[in-house]
Amino acid sequence: MTNLRRCVLPLFLVLTSAACFAQSTNSADIRGTVTDSTGALIPGVTVTVANVDTGVSKDFTTNQDGLYDTSSIVVGSYRVTFTRDGFERLVRGPISLQVGTTTVNAELKVGATTQEVTVTTDVPLLKTETSEQSTTLEAKSMGQLPQVAGGSGVSWENFMILLPGATGTPNGNQGSSNPGQEVAINGNLPYSNILADGASTTLSHSQNANPAIFETVSELQVSTSSFSAQYGIGGAIFNQISKGGTSRFHGAAYDYFQNDALTAYPYEFGTPRSQLGPIPFLRYNNFGFAVGGPILKKKMFFYFDYDQIVDHGNNTGRNTVPTTDNMAGNFTGMNNIFDPTTQTIALDAANNPYPVRQSFASEYGSGNAIPAALIDTLASKFQQFYPTPSSHIPGGAFIPPSGTDAEGIPTKNFYSSQQQSTPYRKFFGRLDYDITSKNRLSMSDTQSDTPVVYSSQVTACPIGCQTGDVDNNNAQITDVWNISPSTINEARIGFTSQLNFFADLALNKGYASQLGWQFAKADDFPAINLEGSYDYAWINPSSNSVYKEFTWDPSDVVTMIRGKHILHFGGELLAYQNNSTAWGNTNAGALNFSGQYTQQWALDSNGIAAPVAGTGLEYADFLLGYARKWTASVSP
Repeated sequence: MTNLRRCVLPLFLVLTSAACFAQSTNSADIRGTVTDSTGALIPGVTVTVANVDTGVSKDFTTNQDGLYDTSSIVVGSYRVTFTRDGFERLVRGPISLQVGTTTVNAELKVGATTQEVTVTTDVPLLKTETSEQSTTLEAKSMGQLPQVAGGSGVSWENFMILLPGATGTPNGNQGSSNPGQEVAINGNLPYSNILADGASTTLSHSQNANPAIFETVSELQVSTSSFSAQYGIGGAIFNQISKGGTSRFHGAAYDYFQNDALTAYPYEFGTPRSQLGPIPFLRYNNFGFAVGGPILKKKMFFYFDYDQIVDHGNNTGRNTVPTTDNMAGNFTGMNNIFDPTTQTIALDAANNPYPVRQSFASEYGSGNAIPAALIDTLASKFQQFYPTPSSHIPGGAFIPPSGTDAEGIPTKNFYSSQQQSTPYRKFFGRLDYDITSKNRLSMSDTQSDTPVVYSSQVTACPIGCQTGDVDNNNAQITDVWNISPSTINEARIGFTSQLNFFADLALNKGYASQLGWQFAKADDFPAINLEGSYDYAWINPSSNSVYKEFTWDPSDVVTMIRGKHILHFGGELLAYQNNSTAWGNTNAGALNFSGQYTQQWALDSNGIAAPVAGTGLEYADFLLGYARKWTASVSP
């Protein structure tokens, strides 16, 4: 078990009301100054900020320097009203607020408060207060962009390659064409910090995070450079802001689907269609529903989403498997093989020992073949799990090889397309509660579960098959308390967990004893690793392991308005915990075959011994039972 704790204690000072730093990473903030027609600052102006969607409103008052600041308020559409005796009432809105700070200044004209001036122009999207470079993608915009669902469903990750200055990471897990959260922007390293409603969800060891359910994202803010210290670490900051309930009940239902009936036939240059496998099986549906609304009028609101993926996809591939002649020991047309039982040791000119062997062809007169009597019993039983033309997994077929390798082995001669069902179930909930006019509580939680059976492209389950279950949880609770008109405190606790459970389906099925493997350290299928040209598909057991990761993210931010200055400071503690077994901790036995025992040696022109090119085969070594090395172990 490893533990890592990282403390971030940013302290930053805003010296003028015009300078804006992101005060809260899961909400909006309106601030500005109020003046008269001459430009003089007006104290004592009542600023009423009303959420158009929920009906919740709050009153603020400008200080002696005409400055007001709402601090943390829920992202959404607002109407801002400025009122003071002796001046006309000014109404701004509706104003669309995104994550971060929005400046709304007001100029009041002398007159009666019964007179009203309404300005419906929205605030400009271009922010000139800071040098921060960021992009905000709203739900409506993302919903109109085309995307192809991946294994984990439709996601904002599919749009990251479209950001200005974005480039893919060729060595990343998601590739360079659609790097998702591993995108590199403006030359930054592809290490990102993924936030869910302001709380960090990036796991310390695996360095990834689960994106929020697409339907639940109200907006995504991507900060690429010069962002506030409060946002923490990362080459880029992805801040996912969830949807919330409103004063009216709303709902949605959706389904994203893919089907092989809409898939074009695969084309390979120069390959006749008759030699291509069928179109891979595909039945994909990402469906769900969402509902939100009030619990207590103008006080408490909820939002809930259920999301499920039914992915009846495929595990498709082409592999090299031994032919029926190879299994019988016949290697005609391939590297010449030599009998290790005839081995004698000679010395070369440098007095180095080297093996001298007799070829099977000259010894038995039956060509480049191993007599059946010499085939090892364990090897004979083991190779029965390889597919043959008369016995193979459903969805498999022998096809003309794509060619031969340097050893004469026919390559890519077996095609298979196994149905691979990958279900995802996700739940999301959010609750917003205005406890009092000065205290607001917001909480959100995402829970997901992915139970999968991973099949093999070569063997029938349970051999080479694995169960996997990944359980994720992302949660945060935020409390905003207006201690006084000039002091606001925002406390947040975030928690992320990812629990990974993988099990080998062949474990405890008695395969070691069935094969006659006498040195097994566990009741599992032994691994046969054919080296040499590395063309052959290996028949190995799957990994058996458990991995658990946790992230705790408590933070607190205090905002104080003092004259023309806004003091903004706080702290964050990121605590990580990783618990795991050794990956592949159960090894009944792993045997490596390289072809060196059926290889011939000869002297060169200087009398120095070296292996003869075109001799020796790894599969021949395997049939004879001559392993280059073997291991067996079980670790906790």
